[in-house]
Amino acid sequence: MIKKEIVDLKKLSWTKTRQSSGTAGSYLKSYSYSNGKKVYYKLSFFDDINGIFGYESVNEIISLRIMELLGYNHLKYDLIHGLILIDNKEYETYLNSSFDFKKINESKITLENFYDINKKPNESKIDFLTRYGFINDIYKMIIIDFLINNKDRHGANIEILINNKTNAMRLAPFFDQGLSFLSPLYKKEDIESFDPNIIKKTNSYIGTSDLLLNLKMVPREMLPNIKLDYGYIFNDLYELIDNDYLNKCKLLLMNRWDILENLRNKK
Repeated sequence: MIKKEIVDLKKLSWTKTRQSSGTAGSYLKSYSYSNGKKVYYKLSFFDDINGIFGYESVNEIISLRIMELLGYNHLKYDLIHGLILIDNKEYETYLNSSFDFKKINESKITLENFYDINKKPNESKIDFLTRYGFINDIYKMIIIDFLINNKDRHGANIEILINNKTNAMRLAPFFDQGLSFLSPLYKKEDIESFDPNIIKKTNSYIGTSDLLLNLKMVPREMLPNIKLDYGYIFNDLYELIDNDYLNKCKLLLMNRWDILENLRNKK
């Protein structure tokens, strides 16, 4: 959901979380409570010189719409037009909000730590995930990361949720897709020069740093066979942010979708 009317969020306190990929700036995160539920907030990039910049909050909305069309389990983000305070300076910006995805009696652990604790000697991550029954969800994660050009699927961006009473486990909904598409580019000249056809190396905990090689690991029958609704994915965002940025995002997605379809139809 997109909330275009300005929401007063100046009471929120923000903490800095530096990106693991080494990109410039930091994500700022905060939380509040609504009807007894914890609500998380996060901004696009921030630094003391430029303030709030970039399109990471919008990337989350584009990504979740694609996952909705594909039927993938994902964290639901809202895009809020907010008024916030950072170091006593007021900013008007778009930001993401989401509810806690943990259920009652559940605790969470990063996949990185879960793997380090429970792997067998010389057991690969793929074999480990297959043994624990998570492999089909991981294949879906590989697909969406390829489609959105996700640059930061590190080992803490994948979580296992464990029921403290029954020990039942599930993979957490896919979250933190902000560092995708053209991100961290935001300057006009960088957007104009960006080539949506080039597939560059990324930070990927599963498989390799090459998103296309990872996609080729996915069984052909798991590659989605639908028609993407690009109007649903993009149309109402054009009135919010730079149109050149969105056009490049659309071209990137269309190019990646063509590659996926060619792999699915390959004989």
